[in-house]
Parts: sequence; structure tokens; C-alpha cells
Amino acid sequence: MNVQAIVKRMFHTKPSKIVGVDIGTGSIKMVQIETGSKPVVSCFAVAELPLELINNGFVRNSYAMISFIKGLVAKYDFNARHAVFTVGGRNAFVREIDMPEMPDEEMKQSVAWDSSQYVPYEADTYYVDSAKFGAYTNEGLQPVLLVASPKDVIDSLLEISDALAWHTIGIDIEVLSAYRTLPRQLENFVLLDIGRSYSMLTIFQNGAPVAQRSIPQGGQMFNAAIANGAGVDLTAAEKIKLEDELLLSSLETDKTKFAEFFNEVENLGREVRRTCEYYLINKKDARFTHLVLAGGGANMAGLSEFLSEGMEMKVVVNDLRQAVTFADKLDQRELKKYLGALTVAIGAALYGGEADD
Repeated sequence: MNVQAIVKRMFHTKPSKIVGVDIGTGSIKMVQIETGSKPVVSCFAVAELPLELINNGFVRNSYAMISFIKGLVAKYDFNARHAVFTVGGRNAFVREIDMPEMPDEEMKQSVAWDSSQYVPYEADTYYVDSAKFGAYTNEGLQPVLLVASPKDVIDSLLEISDALAWHTIGIDIEVLSAYRTLPRQLENFVLLDIGRSYSMLTIFQNGAPVAQRSIPQGGQMFNAAIANGAGVDLTAAEKIKLEDELLLSSLETDKTKFAEFFNEVENLGREVRRTCEYYLINKKDARFTHLVLAGGGANMAGLSEFLSEGMEMKVVVNDLRQAVTFADKLDQRELKKYLGALTVAIGAALYGGEADD
């Protein structure tokens, strides 16, 4: 299911190139995709954001951000004229609600009118959209996906896009962008996007994200725990995390030395199970076939095997190469390093490739 973007500027022909832009809490990820029978990633950029540019997902200084992105465009040879931006974290609200049967337009108006009951933002400060999904409930109600985002966030992204002379195809919710990169047969599953400072867990039912929760464990916490155990800096800890397969180790010396790290990963798995169990208490007909790991932290060696213990669903790492092809000219070492972190930006650019004109 593809939910309509909150803000969408229609185009009459499918663009041949689209840029997906994911502005996170600490870094920006940009991907250019060339459309075709199988989309091709022709260039990408991952860059740390100066602290003065962003705060909790809000762009502090649009002019400085515009200049920063222009630098990335020039450095990495982006030349697309169409773009899709994403919003997430505290700036994206997603919720399943049930509505009486009614025509689509009437339903959208009704959801917008009643949105203040659900959305955690002040009245008149956010954009809202909605879409039907799934079958009617036993009570004869239609499941509806409600999405909302603060106007300030959306408007700042459109300002940036205009300054870059990009045609904004849409502004997408991060979890929907990530979903676009997953195997299409997945409908009832859990997506765990492991980011830098936290992980975002999203429950999908019938292909729609019906519940979300932020979990405090993230890449920075894992690195800090490894650094404490090994007595090294964070850069060295990152290398150990990715290359040494600690989570697959059966050595008692590793388990003792990196006890803090193992504990944090166990906490992550425990919170996933608790969230799913709580959802099942309230939705007894729900079911989960997979736990899909995505994001920059998903490529941690041995993570899927470690989390599989105690899980009643199959744990897999999202394989972006099933969704797109990567151009041979790309720096393969850099691509391997950042591949998981590019998930949302790739999904955003794929949204642009799914024109419905």
C-alpha cells in the first residue's frame, strides 16, 4: 500500500532521475536513482550535519542547510531535478484508526476534522493525510492509516527544495520509504530501523504501518559499550562492531569483556518482544511472520542470529540490492560502510519512480 504524500506536486511524465533526501538528527543521506525496469543508484552522499543546522529533526537555519546541500550536490555529481524528502522521529506521527464506511473524500475530511483526538501536535500546526487499508473489522469499521507532520518541518523542506530548483514530487514518512525497499510479499511483520541514537520499531499489518515505538538502543550506544569493554575510542569500537562478529562469539572472555554491549543488544531484543506482545493483547487477530532489520545499525555482524533467539518470527536483514542496482562507478567500500543507512533515502527516491499520473 502507498499512502499519498502529505505534500505532493504532480508531474506529467515519470522523471528519469530522482533524489531521495533523508535529513536525520546527526547526518544527511542523499541518493540519486535513475528509473527504469530496475532502478539504479547512480550516486549517493552521507555527511555529518553541523550542530547549528538541525535540532531534533527541525532545520534551524534553512539558508545554511541550502548551502550545505548545494555543496554535496556539486561534490557527488547529483544532477536530478526531481526530489522526495522524508520526515521521521518526532516529526512523523503514524496511527491506525477505525472509521465507519464512507466515500474516500468524505473519509479524508472526517479524519482531518477529528485528527486532534489522535495527533500529539498543537491544533493547526500540522499537515495530515490518511488512506484506507485492509478489510473491515468484525464491527463493520474500515481500518484507516493516519499520518501527520508539523507544518514548520514540511515548509522548511519545501523552502530548501525551491532554493535548489528541485521539483518536489512528495514528502514521505520515513517508515513508508523504508517499506518501499522491502520484499513485496511482506505484509504482517515488524520493521526495526536501527539508527544512530535510537531504533524505531514499526508494526505492519496488511502492508500498513499500524503502530510505532521508539527504543533507546542505537548505534552510538552499542559503540560506547564496546569502547568501554575494549578500552578503545569510538572509531575503533565501530570497526570491532562491524568486523569481529562479537554477537556470534561463544568465548566466555568476549562475553565478560563486552558484557555491557551484550546487555544492550539483549535489551533491544527484549523491547521488541514486549512491544509485539502488548500489541497482540489488544489485537488478538494480528500476526507477525518476520522481524526485518534495517538502518545503519542493521549490518552489525551476527545481529540477526543473536536476535533470533527467543523470537517467534523469522529475523532477517533487509537486502537493498533486491530493490535497486548500484552503479559500478560507485565507491564500493563507502557503499558497504553506509548501505544500511541509505535505506530511507533509497525508498524515498523509489517513491518518485512510482509516479501515478
